[in-house]
Amino acid sequence: MAALSSHLRGRIAYRDAAGGETGHEWFDLIAGQGCRLLRALCVMDDIGLMREVSIGMGADWRPTDGQCRIWQDGAQNLMRFDVGELGVRAGDTFLPMEEPLPYLGLHPLSGDALIIHQRGQDAAGEYRAIAAVTNSISPNGEQDLAAQAMQIDVAYMGQAAITVAAGAFEAWHYRLRWRRDWPPADLWVRAGDGLFLLMRWALVPAWFELTQWQEGPL
Repeated sequence: MAALSSHLRGRIAYRDAAGGETGHEWFDLIAGQGCRLLRALCVMDDIGLMREVSIGMGADWRPTDGQCRIWQDGAQNLMRFDVGELGVRAGDTFLPMEEPLPYLGLHPLSGDALIIHQRGQDAAGEYRAIAAVTNSISPNGEQDLAAQAMQIDVAYMGQAAITVAAGAFEAWHYRLRWRRDWPPADLWVRAGDGLFLLMRWALVPAWFELTQWQEGPL
C-alpha cells in the first residue's frame, strides 16, 4: 500500500469574550492515494453538545461523502451524506445538483476552513457564492436538522501575519457569509494549505483559535 502523503492533526479552542475556554475541537486531515479525509470531534461544554464529523473528499477538495453525529440532552442524531454527480442523498432526502457539489458543511471549524479551496485568492474583497449542502443552518449547527442546499458567500481579503496560541503564521484572511441577514465571519487560515487558525464572528460572543498542531506519518 502506498504511504500517506500527509497527516495533519490539530486542536481548536472555543473561547468566550473574555478568552475562557468553553469547548474544543480535535481534528485530523489525511491525504493519500488521490483522496482526502477530515475527521473532527467537537465538544461544546457551554451548550452540552458533542459533534463527530467525517468528510471524504477527492484530491480537488470536493466532497464525496460525509456523516455528522450529534449528542445533546441524552439524544443522538446521525446523518450520512452520499455525494454523486447528479446530487446528494441523505437518508430519504435527495438534493439534485446541476454540477458536482463543491462543499459539504457539517459544522466543525476545521471543516469551515475547507471552503477556501473552492474560493481561491483572486479578486480580493469580492464575495463569490459557493454551492453547499449542510445539515443545519444555525450558529451552532444543532437546530432544524435536515439535509438542505444553500449558498455560502466567500470573499478573500488578503494575506497577513497573525499569532494564535499554536504559534505565528502567514495567513490568508477570508470572510464567510452563511445568510444575508447575518454578519460575515472573519476566518484566517495558514497560507498555502488552508489550515484553520482563527475565526471571529460578530453574531456570537465566542471566538476560536488553533492551540495545537502537528504533521507527520499516521
